[in-house]
Amino acid sequence: MRRRQPRVAGRRNPQVRHQAVGPDGDRVTPAAVAVDATGVARSVTSLRLTTSVNRMYDLDTATADRVVLAGLLLRARELLLRELDTVLSPLGTSHAKYQVLAVVCPEPEGLQLREIAARASVHPTTMTATIDRLVRGGLIERRADPNDRRGILAVATPEGRALYERAHRELSAIQYGLADLDSDTTKSLLDGLDRVAAVLERRDTASE
Repeated sequence: MRRRQPRVAGRRNPQVRHQAVGPDGDRVTPAAVAVDATGVARSVTSLRLTTSVNRMYDLDTATADRVVLAGLLLRARELLLRELDTVLSPLGTSHAKYQVLAVVCPEPEGLQLREIAARASVHPTTMTATIDRLVRGGLIERRADPNDRRGILAVATPEGRALYERAHRELSAIQYGLADLDSDTTKSLLDGLDRVAAVLERRDTASE
């Protein structure tokens, strides 16, 4: 049996200096903090969460702030999509499908899949799967692109347009899940998230 080394008070094992212990005692890395934050953010303020992350993962305050921000953005997205899907589900659709219809319906001649994916900020593979479901549901049809022999257009059917218009009315009635936000918060988020999106889009474009 392997003998355990005696623990010396006040000393840390240099091999695990950069590791951290999560709430359940598991060894985790700073990269996992954003995931942890999405769950913790339900009941604590961002300031308290930043302090907790800073202490738990031995991060500087600036890094901890950004880790918490990433977690809060992911959590807000999760909650918002859940609320939108609660409204859309009785209509027989989901936000993923509505998002495609919202891009395609204003284009009577249809759009190629890559253009839909770009406008919806969705990976082409995910977009193809969503289009397939809409085609099976009779909401979208595929047509050959007369201007591109290899291109395929996605065109909304009358049923797809009707569903989009109804879903749009239902979501507008709840202000897309953000009715409880006051004007100042809304404006602040618009300004801040616009800058966040711009930074991430520049990085994404540079990596292509």
